[in-house]
Amino acid sequence: MLLPIVVFCISFRGHAQTIEKFDLVSSAIEHLRNLEYNAAKEQLRSCVDAHPSDLRAWNYLAIATLYDELFKRGVLESSVYGEGGEIFKGGKVAVTPAFQQELLSLLNKSERLAEERLKNNPNDRDAMYWAGVGHGTQATYHFALRKEYLPALREATTAYRYHNDLLLLDPKYADSYLIVGMNNYIVGSLPWYIKVVAAMTGRHGDREEGLRQIKKVSEQGNFAREDAKLMLAVLYQREKRHAAALLLYQEMARSYPRNYLLQYEVSSLFGTMNNWRSAAQAYDSILYMHRVGDPGYEKIPIAKVLYKSGDAYERLQQDEFALRRYSEAGALSGNDRYIYKSLLTAADLYMRKQQPCTARPLYQQVADTMPRTEEGKIALHTLKKLKGNACSPQAGNLLRGRAD
Repeated sequence: MLLPIVVFCISFRGHAQTIEKFDLVSSAIEHLRNLEYNAAKEQLRSCVDAHPSDLRAWNYLAIATLYDELFKRGVLESSVYGEGGEIFKGGKVAVTPAFQQELLSLLNKSERLAEERLKNNPNDRDAMYWAGVGHGTQATYHFALRKEYLPALREATTAYRYHNDLLLLDPKYADSYLIVGMNNYIVGSLPWYIKVVAAMTGRHGDREEGLRQIKKVSEQGNFAREDAKLMLAVLYQREKRHAAALLLYQEMARSYPRNYLLQYEVSSLFGTMNNWRSAAQAYDSILYMHRVGDPGYEKIPIAKVLYKSGDAYERLQQDEFALRRYSEAGALSGNDRYIYKSLLTAADLYMRKQQPCTARPLYQQVADTMPRTEEGKIALHTLKKLKGNACSPQAGNLLRGRAD
């Protein structure tokens, strides 16, 4: 279940052979961590053009290419990979031939370079490391994007073997503990009868040891320190260590201020912790940064954030603020599901406030626009209950003016 988290957010900080190259790669990584994928890819292409045998740059470029696609599909949030998350629903995802060819070409190039170096020197530590990273990226592609679970498992296993062998060779290569630690955590979290099968194949796990290893990378790592922090935050959420996860997300949000996903994770965690006042304030902060045009916040999923903000205010029993947020979301154009979730939730809130005439047009809008969705079916069911309940035309017109 946790397989995609093994490689979900692997992007690494490399050493430099020259000051110029170091600055270029570092700048690209900064863009990558701030969700600025086009800028990252442009700089990394310049780097591989100038240094065609640079394993780090090829891997970064593959990661940036994959993340760009994952971001467009909305599968970089931690909740997507949790219990019952969206990543586990639906069938195989279609990708364009151009994207697939580009990504696999980059991964094949990095794999060939690593194999050539290891053929010349089987103890080439950096080649072992980047070979593992490349296979980890392929595992992410197969699992998170294509939902091809057996190929993903094979690639993740190969990544683990490279990094485990590297630690046997050099226990001080701290970054390799990230994938090894994830293996420990995952296998250690499996039911006992699956652990028996895993042990027969030489795979053993220890959940707490896995967390300790990942924490070690977050404190001592070079290439993967920041990635270990993100991984640790995701696992702390799974372990219900919400306060520890929150501290990590807040730290990363300060480090990468243009990455709205980190601020969104902070907001969401406040809600998980039932700190709805802080959650409402955090969502308001995201909305404010969006409205004033702060870099990175122009691309937030505005309907979703408005809906989540409304939910936070509703839990605080501040119904007018909640309805204002739901109304803002409902007034947006498009077919974003959160537009209609907002309309439906607003209608439910009006019903609880004994205002069925105000609620009915909202239910009707959802039923007419999204009849086959869960929201549409609920709206249709409620409208049947309201059938025969007379409402004044003025009330209906007032509501339409607010929602349209």
